[in-house]
Amino acid sequence: MHSLPFGESSLTVALDAPLIRHRSIAAAADEIAEVRRALRHPTGTAPLREMVRRGESVAIIVNDITRLTRSELMLPLLVEELSAAGVRDSDIVIVFALGIHRPQTDGERRRIIGDDLYRRLRSIDHDAFDEANLVHIGDTSFGNRVEINRTVWEADRIVLTGEIIYHLIAGYSGGRKSLVPGVASARTTTFNHNMIFDPRCRSGALEGNPAHEDLLEGARLAEPDFILNLVLSPEGQLVRAVAGDMEQAHREGCKVVDAMLRADLDAPFDLIIASAGGYPLDIDLRQAHKGLENAVQALRPGGAILFYAECPSGSGHPAIDEYAWRYGGDAEMEQALRETFAVGGHKAWWLARLGRLYNVHLVSTLPGEFVRRFGFHPVSPERHVEALAELTAAAGSGARIGVLPYSGFTLPFIANQEAMPV
Repeated sequence: MHSLPFGESSLTVALDAPLIRHRSIAAAADEIAEVRRALRHPTGTAPLREMVRRGESVAIIVNDITRLTRSELMLPLLVEELSAAGVRDSDIVIVFALGIHRPQTDGERRRIIGDDLYRRLRSIDHDAFDEANLVHIGDTSFGNRVEINRTVWEADRIVLTGEIIYHLIAGYSGGRKSLVPGVASARTTTFNHNMIFDPRCRSGALEGNPAHEDLLEGARLAEPDFILNLVLSPEGQLVRAVAGDMEQAHREGCKVVDAMLRADLDAPFDLIIASAGGYPLDIDLRQAHKGLENAVQALRPGGAILFYAECPSGSGHPAIDEYAWRYGGDAEMEQALRETFAVGGHKAWWLARLGRLYNVHLVSTLPGEFVRRFGFHPVSPERHVEALAELTAAAGSGARIGVLPYSGFTLPFIANQEAMPV
């Protein structure tokens, strides 16, 4: 029996198959003590309380509702350090790094930072399309015009928070991504996302990854003062906190991610039963796609996958819907993207590409006809057990079957295996 996260609950499958596990690293025995340790013994900088001064304004960049970040753990301790340095609540602003995601509700903002800080501090959503509140701060060597949130740019101090996990284009989340694309313009973000077709832009890769290098150059232009990033277990427990210099501390966190979340395999599987990892990793198809992309790394070419992702918020981006209904497959989508790149459309292309390369069965609450537009087979939660029986029977008695319950976190790795075809 295996329990697979699905939204804010789980679904159970009766299957005698091995779990594809990330490596085991013990969670922090005392989460508050671990965050305080990172804050007071940072990498590459002085402690934050020794950097800031009374009267200075501080912009703290915080992930939005689509990320499992544990901001409610980090922020009170971060504000505690600022208060110890004499910074007043009235001089602190929380800026939610929406990138080009949808605006949040008041309830979502309160949920992220907690009731106390929500009452005490000013908090705003970044708007990547609000020209009046964007500032051009320079260009990268790749030609990306870097425009960021005016409130962030005008603050005396910029503090980045976030979580570090694998990222499909930039290699890893966290660090520089809070600034670019977190509080960057839609133009800046679109330029970087256009690197999707470069095979060097992939999970777990920083060296030689042009998407990462472009983001890093853009973030450097803003000269952030300090970062606090967390590495979380798939269950959301704190494993390690890193703090200090944007680049040095982030690299330290990436090493912890590799030590914990990479799953080394001897050979590919014929059938994978996988979950994105539950809420918020499956809040919409846009987010759940990351787990699907990770999971198929464990599949043989043309293999089958039963993928669990509730997607209560639908696709997650209007361009995903537009591309799904407008184009007949990934080839047409790619042609359209190469002519005029559209953020969100690139996600539709990615999904349709997976539908062409693999036999994907998606357990979700999405409309069946919409799911079929990506070449997937829709499965309602009510009949997931039946679908599993059909897939295992089709795979045959000698098939290699694996279960991956937290694919949004776990990166399967098979030594000497060729990269997944485009």
